[in-house]
Amino acid sequence: MSLHLITDLVVRLSRTGAGSVVMWFMVVLSIISVAVMIERLIFFATHKDNVRGIAAELNKLLLAGDYASAKKLLDNAKGFETRVLLAGLDGAHLGKHAVQELALSAQKMERLRFERGLAFLGTIGNNAPFIGLFGTVLEIVSALFELGTQSGGNVGAGAVMATLSQALAATAVGLVVAIPAVAVYNYFNRRIKTLQTGAEALVHVLLAHMKDHPLPSTSAPPVSLSQKQA
Repeated sequence: MSLHLITDLVVRLSRTGAGSVVMWFMVVLSIISVAVMIERLIFFATHKDNVRGIAAELNKLLLAGDYASAKKLLDNAKGFETRVLLAGLDGAHLGKHAVQELALSAQKMERLRFERGLAFLGTIGNNAPFIGLFGTVLEIVSALFELGTQSGGNVGAGAVMATLSQALAATAVGLVVAIPAVAVYNYFNRRIKTLQTGAEALVHVLLAHMKDHPLPSTSAPPVSLSQKQA
């Protein structure tokens, strides 16, 4: 009895135009996913630095012992790698262990910043085909019910094919939404891994200059009360 009830509910749902609702839902998802892609492309393009140039300049400054200028070089950093390096440089006077821990913490925070919106793209890429298939199934159920209830049951093959082709459109839309989302998701994940590798390389440059001793603090020394009154 319960099986017939569920079947009847599915048929009723399909006849209410749920397949069309699924199609429109897919269109909305596609618009949102394209917006996320564009936003991430702009974000990645505007949050990058000339890492090779910064690494070369940083190496020169550290060799010269000009640690304040090295920090100033990174103060306006916008990129993943340079912000991680800046966090490590801020703790260079505390020793190598502090640099590694601060750089690791900054790397995790930067990863969260750069990964924003990618979970949505991954979810869309994995599930859009199934949502489209669900719409196709609903359309087929509705079409077969309508064909079966026509007078005399004399239905031409052309009408059946036309109905099925319309139903399969939902699956096609699901694939159209999913494929770009998966491709862009994989692309950005690869970019983030590359940025992480660059950040680790810059931090190792800093650690190499530290040897076994902390670097002097790059912050200005506190001003005493007597100096303020002078």
